[in-house]
Amino acid sequence: MTIRDTYDNKVVTGVLQSGERGRKYRLLCSRLSPPELNAIRDALDARIEGSRIETASWIPGKDWRGTPYQPIYERGARMNPELAALMFGLMAWEAFERHRDDWYTERFSMGGEEDRFRVYFKRGGDPEDILS
Repeated sequence: MTIRDTYDNKVVTGVLQSGERGRKYRLLCSRLSPPELNAIRDALDARIEGSRIETASWIPGKDWRGTPYQPIYERGARMNPELAALMFGLMAWEAFERHRDDWYTERFSMGGEEDRFRVYFKRGGDPEDILS
C-alpha cells in the first residue's frame, strides 16, 4: 500500500525511484540475482506479516552469515558495512511499501547518534512504544 509520514500523514513517494537512494537501490538490485532478491523479499515479508511495529536495523541482526541478507553485504555492498546497512534499509523500505497495509515511519536516535534507526508502525501503533 503506502508509507506515510508520522506527523503530516502524507504518503511518502519516490524514495526508491529517484535521487541517491534510488540509485543505490538500483545498484543493489543489479548486483543480486533474481533468486537472491526474492529470498530477501520473502524473508522481509515473513518478518513483517502480522507485526505492528518494526525497527528496520534490528531485523537482520549483527551477523548476516547464513541468512537471506548475506548477499546484500557480500555482493550488493561488496563488503562495505555502511553501504550494506543503507542497502538493507532500502530493501526494508520496499517491503513496507509493497505490504497490503499502510505503514507510518519515523527516524529515532539513541545515544546521540542522529537518525540512527528507522521505525515502521501501523496505524494505531505508537512509535514511542518501541522506546518504552
